[in-house]
Amino acid sequence: MKLILIGAPGSGKGTQAKYLTEKYHIPQISTGDLLRAAVAAQTPLGRQAKAIMDAGQLVPNDIVIGMIRERIIRPDSDQGFILDGFPRNIAQAEALDNILDKLGRPIDAVLQFDVDAEMLVQRMIGRLTCISCGALFNLFTQPPAVDDKCDECGGSLHSRADDNEEVIERRLQIFETLTQPLSDYYKHKGTLHILEAHGDVEEVTKRVKSALRGLRPKRTPVKPMLTPAVEPAKNAKPAVTHTRIATPAPKIRPRKKIKTLSGNTRVKKLDIKKELPEVINKKVVKAAKKKAETEKLQAQKKIQEEAQKAIDEKLLEEKLDKQLKALENELKQTKAQLKEAADAEKALLKADK
Repeated sequence: MKLILIGAPGSGKGTQAKYLTEKYHIPQISTGDLLRAAVAAQTPLGRQAKAIMDAGQLVPNDIVIGMIRERIIRPDSDQGFILDGFPRNIAQAEALDNILDKLGRPIDAVLQFDVDAEMLVQRMIGRLTCISCGALFNLFTQPPAVDDKCDECGGSLHSRADDNEEVIERRLQIFETLTQPLSDYYKHKGTLHILEAHGDVEEVTKRVKSALRGLRPKRTPVKPMLTPAVEPAKNAKPAVTHTRIATPAPKIRPRKKIKTLSGNTRVKKLDIKKELPEVINKKVVKAAKKKAETEKLQAQKKIQEEAQKAIDEKLLEEKLDKQLKALENELKQTKAQLKEAADAEKALLKADK
């Protein structure tokens, strides 16, 4: 089973990914985890990513896609995988489809977890994570039995520094801007399942089960092969008989029969002037619809890329502002230290006199 999970921060997709991992015995793949692991292992892609992140820039699509490809060709992904938080835009989705098509392993389903903004803010503000085992809790919906202690291992619980209302609302706006074109992309491909992610964990899990019920993993079609029809007898001369796999004959609409003056019937001739334009018109309409859908996706992709660029520039600007403020503070401290040293030196000279 090859799945993609889409959901805003706090939508519960991480919890459902854990359930699906245990149910189907397939790995959960997160781009954040892949980046950290590649940097720690100092792989070629990891070294490239580290250099870019150290420069204060976002890791480009080609490096992220390369890491995803390296991960999904591992043996533990043979039966499938769960992509959590990837792809984030249409460019990444198209690159992923290209890789999976070459491997003959297309995506089976895309699950999008929808929750209203007010509930998302509540979930994220109350979110707690165990430092030791990574277990998740929530002060409002799933509190620990003992304050600040993990129910699983007894480890300490902590909340993320950026889990405050202002930052959360901004992250949700960014997510909505980037996700809508992605939803349309997978809806067009017929793999999108939108799930209401409100309620407790068990209720959401039931909706996930319902969406995946009866879903069979997609495989690349196998070309017809020649197979032996009958085994030769022991004393017979060597001979091989082959038969081809039967393919269904194309459906042909029967021509209408009409009666002649003599009472016999004959097949009515095709009225080219009347019927051919109808066929052509249908094809033209179909082609126009397909062209319109393609143009819509391309326009959405362009808007998404521009939005992503604006977001990247804003994030970089904020990072540079923080670095500038830090340098200004250091400069102030240095000036203060120099002033103190000068004052001390003056005091010593005065004392000597």
